[in-house]
Amino acid sequence: MKNLFYGVLILHLILWVSCTGSPRSREVKEPESPAELLSDSSLTDFDFEGNWRWCWVDSHTIVSMKILTDKDSIGDYVYTYYFGNRIEQGKVKLLSQEGRNAVLLVEYNDHRSWSAKFNATMLTDTSFFLTRQKPEDYYLEDSIVMTKYYPEKERAEVRKIIEEYNQKERIRYEALKKKGIYLK
Repeated sequence: MKNLFYGVLILHLILWVSCTGSPRSREVKEPESPAELLSDSSLTDFDFEGNWRWCWVDSHTIVSMKILTDKDSIGDYVYTYYFGNRIEQGKVKLLSQEGRNAVLLVEYNDHRSWSAKFNATMLTDTSFFLTRQKPEDYYLEDSIVMTKYYPEKERAEVRKIIEEYNQKERIRYEALKKKGIYLK
């Protein structure tokens, strides 16, 4: 009977430890808000320049932007309706940037009087939150996560550079091999 008591006591102790976690795991605090999540100091370079997109199901691009960060530079903006039956094109301009936060101005080509400002908050070096400043200004979701992408042309150029490098390394390796020098 004594062994049964100690067995049950040990099982309760194991269950209690597994539910409460170790003292070290209790030190790690989950972020309670997006602002806390964004307080990560490991990202120090906040570069909004480049090609960004927000995709819907099956990688169907809904919003794409080419953001330029040089002063007075204007990039491209494309909004494709969910079913692809209409496309709106316009311009995007980086109005201001302070650390990981920026303000973007989007203007349509077809409606010169229409424009909307968006807040952009860098999450990682390849993603940022895009949020409308005024919900009534635009028919996009309240907040979307834009991700950086590289157009096919740029990817082809990178593949070409990598292939040229690999070819030079093969030639170098063969030359060393002829001299009797072997690399591990």
